Amino acid sequence: MKVIRCIVIGLGRIGRIHAENLRYRISGAELVAVIDVVENIAKMVGESLKVKWYVDYIEALEREKPDAAIVATPTYLHRDNIVEAAKRGVHIFTEKPLAPTLSGSIEIVSVVKKYGVKFQIGFQRRYDPIYRKAKKIIDDGGIGRPIAFTAIVRDPEPPPQWARDPKKSGGMFADQLSHDFDIARYLLNDEISEVYVIGDSYMYEDMKAFGDPDAAAIIFKTLRGLHGVIHATRRFPYGYELRNEVYGTDGVIYIGTNRDENLAYGSKQGLIYYGAPWFIKRWDEAYLEELKEFINSIIEDKESSPTIVDGLRVSQIAEACWQSYREKRPVRVPLDQP
Repeated sequence: MKVIRCIVIGLGRIGRIHAENLRYRISGAELVAVIDVVENIAKMVGESLKVKWYVDYIEALEREKPDAAIVATPTYLHRDNIVEAAKRGVHIFTEKPLAPTLSGSIEIVSVVKKYGVKFQIGFQRRYDPIYRKAKKIIDDGGIGRPIAFTAIVRDPEPPPQWARDPKKSGGMFADQLSHDFDIARYLLNDEISEVYVIGDSYMYEDMKAFGDPDAAAIIFKTLRGLHGVIHATRRFPYGYELRNEVYGTDGVIYIGTNRDENLAYGSKQGLIYYGAPWFIKRWDEAYLEELKEFINSIIEDKESSPTIVDGLRVSQIAEACWQSYREKRPVRVPLDQP
């Protein structure tokens, strides 16, 4: 079997997970190097995984000549990281979103098509066994014809400092909600075609200064006339909450919970549960499975999913959300770009 030589750039929470999975858990993959601009982080992770480490991405590309690059850097660096890999014929897996803006995403699509490399974006919920089972029930007609999608998205704390600036991260709509836009498209087998956003900065003054909401509701409709509501917040007192519902003519699918069912204790106040586990614990299997798919797509020379077009669609939705939020009106999603 061909072994795919991989590098990981960006060693934050997700980058380290990807590096560990490639090093120890994915057949057909070899982690040859890790890269981070912070030297002590690059060194620590590289030495712990017993692989080479770099602070210079270009140097790593030139010296290691990898088959694939996993991009887990801050969003505003994605474009340059992807371009440098693509023009060397290196296949690319990138974390979401493609870029902070739609124009940046369109540029990335153009570069990837130009050089013909394989590309997968990290919408890992598609690889979660619970979402896959829900998808099968819906596709098999278990709830009749889907009518509506609902999502509750509540993070326990705001994003890192750099990500509070929408110019760097894409803000709430591109950064926090990209997974939710993608999973709505995935479960409904449809494209979000129009959005209307209501929200504000209620809790964080620095985010308000950047013009990024910390709580918002997005009402949308699809090309087939279905509809949905996504409510998101950047602060939640007892943990990470993610719930979805797909309502159909003959039934409904519920996904997710607002509590950790693995631990509860009883007292005079009643039975008490803790909040649902934070995302790293929630998605550990999905993070592994999505990278397995990416590596297999290279070995078997086939297209993997989610594709770069899925990443572009989410950027288009986010762009429409920003316009709706600022102009306080419904906005059509620019599905014709490019």
